[in-house]
Amino acid sequence: LVSVLREVKYLQTLRMETIPKEAEDIFSTKESYRQYTANLELTTNWYNKVISTILEVEFPLVEGQLKEIDVRLKPAEETLNWKAIVQLDLVIPDMVFRPSLDLGASDGLYDIIEGLINDIYKISSLVPRVSKTSSFPNYQADMEDMVDLADMRNFLMENVQNIMSMCTEYRNSFDHYSYLYVDDRKEFMRQFLLYGHVLTAEEIEAHAEDGVPETPPTLGQFREQIDSYENIYEKVSSMEPVNVFEGWMKVDAQPFKSALLNVIKRWSLMFKQHLIDHVTNSLADLEEFIKVAERGLSKQLKEGDYNGLVEIMGQLMAVKDRQNSTDELFEPLKQTIELLKVYEQELPDEVYKQLEELPEKWNNIKKMAITVKQQVAPLQANEVTLLRRKCASFDVEQFRFREQFRKEAPFRFNSVLPYQMLDNKHMEIQKMETIMASIFESAALFEVSVPDYRQLKQCRKEVCLLKELWDMITLVTSSMDDWQTTKWREINVENMDLECKRFAKDIRNLDKEMRAWDAFLGLDNQVKNILTSLRAVAELQNPAIRERHWSQLMQATGVRFTMDEDTTLADLLKLNLHNFEDEVRGIVDKAVKEMGMEKVLKELDATWSAMNFQYEPHPRTSVPLIKSDEELIETLEDNQVQLQNLMTSKYIAFFLEEVSGWQKKLSSADSVISIWFEVQRTWSHLESIFIGSDDIRAQLPEVLVNLPFQCPL
Repeated sequence: LVSVLREVKYLQTLRMETIPKEAEDIFSTKESYRQYTANLELTTNWYNKVISTILEVEFPLVEGQLKEIDVRLKPAEETLNWKAIVQLDLVIPDMVFRPSLDLGASDGLYDIIEGLINDIYKISSLVPRVSKTSSFPNYQADMEDMVDLADMRNFLMENVQNIMSMCTEYRNSFDHYSYLYVDDRKEFMRQFLLYGHVLTAEEIEAHAEDGVPETPPTLGQFREQIDSYENIYEKVSSMEPVNVFEGWMKVDAQPFKSALLNVIKRWSLMFKQHLIDHVTNSLADLEEFIKVAERGLSKQLKEGDYNGLVEIMGQLMAVKDRQNSTDELFEPLKQTIELLKVYEQELPDEVYKQLEELPEKWNNIKKMAITVKQQVAPLQANEVTLLRRKCASFDVEQFRFREQFRKEAPFRFNSVLPYQMLDNKHMEIQKMETIMASIFESAALFEVSVPDYRQLKQCRKEVCLLKELWDMITLVTSSMDDWQTTKWREINVENMDLECKRFAKDIRNLDKEMRAWDAFLGLDNQVKNILTSLRAVAELQNPAIRERHWSQLMQATGVRFTMDEDTTLADLLKLNLHNFEDEVRGIVDKAVKEMGMEKVLKELDATWSAMNFQYEPHPRTSVPLIKSDEELIETLEDNQVQLQNLMTSKYIAFFLEEVSGWQKKLSSADSVISIWFEVQRTWSHLESIFIGSDDIRAQLPEVLVNLPFQCPL
């Protein structure tokens, strides 16, 4: 403050025009500040002089005054200091501090204090060094290197974090009030009016099927709710709005307190207002009802005036229906009014007037109703007779309609224009229902028991079920029609199968009453047949199927078609594959087995086409001799066994000639190779005896010795 006053004085002396307005305002009150300072300094000097110069014998004379002065000075010594202030407010659904006390929050308390400390450090950067030899232009680096300052800074920031934790705990101490501003008041009131309390998850689960039984609240339960909120209001009202932590952190919770009190008051007023509305609306409704009933019952009725009779009977019925509830209405309303008085909720004078007059008016209406009922009794008897005849006639008509409905409604799967038929029947049923409703209304007025007309009600039920069934038929049929255009090679049997199974599940979930209808059976069979056909199609997609197998399938089903790339699912379904599932399975099984045979025969051809003998030279004569090849012999034997197995298969017919040919070839090869090796072994043995031995050779005739000894092969 002294620095500001001094600098403004210098700037004014220099006639500077850029003096901040705030500084000028402070400078304009410099005389007041000077007077405050002088008085404070004078008072302090006097006090210190008394304390330092008073004699021991004099002290008791002024001890009381000194203690009084010390008491006045104590707040200045202990509590009057610079405080950080934060406000606790309620921003539904959260309690928030301003500034924020969350670590990392922008513009939070931690950032503010840290920024202040950083600014203090930065002040040293504005002070240039006098020494020209220093490598630093200012003193900021020196301040940052001071261990004491760093320790003080850390100590301060730790205290800030600790105080933030304390404030957060203080805020969390109000969490138990959170339901007041988080819960939905309208939903709470709705459940309270239905069940007397808010339903728990266990109650909802326990009554998941039949629903929780309704138990409207009593007046005592309303009192309990209001009292509970009034008690909470008093408790919150007594809460201290300002708290100081560690002597320097001031938390102003007044905004939160005010907002919370407002929320609590809304809860309390919600129940009070409901009671007020209940009283005023109940009395207003009753007053209006009495006026209407009085006018209706006062009308003069002439013989033959059916509409007038119906109107009077309606009024009599209304009085009768309302009698029990209205007789028991007044005492609870009085109790409700007394309860509202306890909470200083005054009702309009009109309410008290109604509560005083309406009981007598209600009794008069009941008496009037009894009199009028006696007067209209003869006319009522005539109408009862006519009504019973009408009931009997309509009963006969509904039986006739029922028989016609069973014949004409689209119960069959091959029905043409089913929706048009359903629309027609719906209109006919609607007309009869209008007549039935009129009969029921008249019967209620004249207190006549009538049949329940089950035949007509059954027709209404069945027309709804038929609509549901034909919706399913249309869905299934349209899906299958779309599938039938799919090319043979593009049929995705798996997806179609899954879709059909979903259809089958939906069909099973239809009302059980439909299951005897031809339309239901047709739909069920259609889905089952397509499922069976799709299984057959999946098998026919086997790569083992050849043209001859398609011919066999056509022969089995008796349907001819051309099997090519343009063949569609519709062409295959014409084969009625669902009726030939076993035949299809047999043909496919045969094709698979034949493909196995075909593979074996191809492997034989490939093996023996590439099979060659290996030769080795004779040691003495260099004559090429066939080398014994174990692999060749083993292959020959294995292939002969394979061919023998093929011959035993029941599917050999198509490959019989080819298999027999291979058997002959391999048998001949086996014989030739055996003879060859036998001759080769004999020649090698004789050659070594007759040509390789000099003694034996000397005994041979000269003509034989001179002959070349060649291998006979």
